[in-house]
Amino acid sequence: MAEAGRNLGLAAWVWVLIAALAVFELVAHPMIREATPSDESWNAAAAFVRAQYQPSDRIVGAPAWLDPIVRNRLGDLLSLRMAAPPDAAGIDRLWELSIRGAGSRDEPPALEEEFDGVHVRMWSLPGDALIYDFVEEISGAKVELVVADRSKACPWVAARQAPGGLERGPMTPRERFVCDPRRPWLWVGATVVADLELQPRRCIWQHPAGPDPVRAIFTDVPLGDRLLIRGAIDYQTERRRAHSPVTLRVWINDQLAAELVHEDGDGWSGLEIDTAELPREPAIVRFETTADDPDSRLFCWSASSVRSRRSEGGSDE
Repeated sequence: MAEAGRNLGLAAWVWVLIAALAVFELVAHPMIREATPSDESWNAAAAFVRAQYQPSDRIVGAPAWLDPIVRNRLGDLLSLRMAAPPDAAGIDRLWELSIRGAGSRDEPPALEEEFDGVHVRMWSLPGDALIYDFVEEISGAKVELVVADRSKACPWVAARQAPGGLERGPMTPRERFVCDPRRPWLWVGATVVADLELQPRRCIWQHPAGPDPVRAIFTDVPLGDRLLIRGAIDYQTERRRAHSPVTLRVWINDQLAAELVHEDGDGWSGLEIDTAELPREPAIVRFETTADDPDSRLFCWSASSVRSRRSEGGSDE
């Protein structure tokens, strides 16, 4: 009898919890709807940004999970570089559309408006001027695979695309350099990877083949004050922290300028190369990737040649 009483008491508590959840949903649902901006609010906020947008602007959402909604409203304005920026070069202003008091920056904005639940803020970002984006220029590069100290040219071809996805890595572009058809991962071209923080990064896929380098050579590169070098391994393999590092070597006019060793766990990491004292004439810049063990080394890098705004201002005087 005591056992039956305990079971009856437990059943009663279950029904009390179910009733409480039902009451909570009835009360919370209107509050949730009230805290969710309407289509009219989103349309007004998007129109406000669209009317003042410039190609050197970037647009984000806050909280970060709002980005897909923001891209749905304003994504047609953004280049791939602005949608998946490798670095801050060339971004003159940042627009933020936020809800529920979220924000991505602490400093006061240059412009601020409210649209019934959608908060729009804009900051001026006096960063570096972009003078050469290696990712955008990859189709004009020369790519080689070194085997036993002999280089083999990798042809630029139009091949079958692969959409990428979970456990399949990033999207394979239709046009790319193919170094070995027997190894479908051994290609060089522009794509977007997810870094360790699941942020999209526009970059050049250059999966190492092993200890012998894969080379990408760019000619007639205008040099500014610095080269910004960034790199990552796609999140799906880097998060496991189980594979050998990738080495990216950067050569300028046949002189080794820098070496980036990327370990699993580094995320979207990089370095800067000071080029301010180099001659102001087009340079040859070479990027080489190697790895002791190339297994699952889904490495992707970006590089930008930049000039500081102060340098631009000084040259005008």
